[in-house]
Amino acid sequence: MHTDREACYRAVKSRDRRFDGRFITAVHTTGIYCRPSCPARTPALANVSFLPTAAAAQAAGFRACKRCLPDATPVIRSGISLPMSQGGRCV
Repeated sequence: MHTDREACYRAVKSRDRRFDGRFITAVHTTGIYCRPSCPARTPALANVSFLPTAAAAQAAGFRACKRCLPDATPVIRSGISLPMSQGGRCV
């Protein structure tokens, strides 16, 4: 997971699909979590946290976004496709 908030936020602002599966964006004002490439309006940096997995976001009380479906959308890395909730993230 990326620990640099600014780098994560830049990925979210640019909707960069390369970061899907590397972290989850949790939005405090709405209570939802999204993939970095979510087409929804970009939240303010002050309103987000960056978590390593969808499971971590759920444990923190967030629900999945209905636009980007972060639990249902597979993440493809090196020819392996896994749902993010089942470990489909870069290590």
